[in-house]
Amino acid sequence: MDDRRPVPKLRLVAARFINSDVGIGLAELDRITAAVSRIIQKRYRLLSIAFYITAVVTLLLTGASFALSLNHIPGADALSIASLLSFGLLVAVLLLPRVIQYGGIRATVPQVPIYSDPDEPAVRNLELLFTLLQLESSPRAFFVRRDGSRRYVDERYFFGSLRAGHVAKDNTIRNALFGPVGLWFSRELFLDADVEELIAQAKAKPSRAGAPKKYDYTKAIISLIDHPEVRAMDITKKRGNQTIIIGLLQSWYLDRDQKEPGETQLASYANQILEAIAKNRAS
Repeated sequence: MDDRRPVPKLRLVAARFINSDVGIGLAELDRITAAVSRIIQKRYRLLSIAFYITAVVTLLLTGASFALSLNHIPGADALSIASLLSFGLLVAVLLLPRVIQYGGIRATVPQVPIYSDPDEPAVRNLELLFTLLQLESSPRAFFVRRDGSRRYVDERYFFGSLRAGHVAKDNTIRNALFGPVGLWFSRELFLDADVEELIAQAKAKPSRAGAPKKYDYTKAIISLIDHPEVRAMDITKKRGNQTIIIGLLQSWYLDRDQKEPGETQLASYANQILEAIAKNRAS
């Protein structure tokens, strides 16, 4: 095999699984991975706060127990135990990102993937690719070393719940990934395989309908059917209800990295939703 011949990035293979037009597939892939990135950032932000709090508490307890021990003051043993427990908690916080990805310290079985909308067709097709890559019998993805040689990765790299990061264009998303048994893994991956054959093997059905819909009104509105804020809404008080509905619709589009309609369009849909809610409750 000639390692120097052009080989497609795994990202381009994923785009073909999503749409027969690679350009449209890439746009869809960017939307999906951007939404995943926001989920990752929220989780890691909370983990960062937990880490700093436990680190500060551990240092304070360790310092206090050391000072009490030097001065032979009662209570040093209790503080030492507390500092050890706090240190254990700190280690647990450090390991939690790996547990979130692989369900444990080591990658053993594929995890449930994290997506903002796992039921959309583009995501399902992307998961068909990852299902293939999780098999030991499938072609191995690889990254390129500095000397230009290939380093193949095994199927466990696609077991993690954040596996969508492997096909992200922005390496800040890939920087959140861990290797199955090692530390961070942000390498861009390539796949030397017949893409059409892989699509047939996975029984994927890439979209051929052209560009994705500009606005996905149906899913946005359906998402409000059982929303807590909508259930708690006093339909007799019209003032402010429209603003609440518009805000919920905007949040739906933002969470999925989709372009949202203008204020006028959103207001029109909000009024229709409120009318439907009023009629349903009246009946």
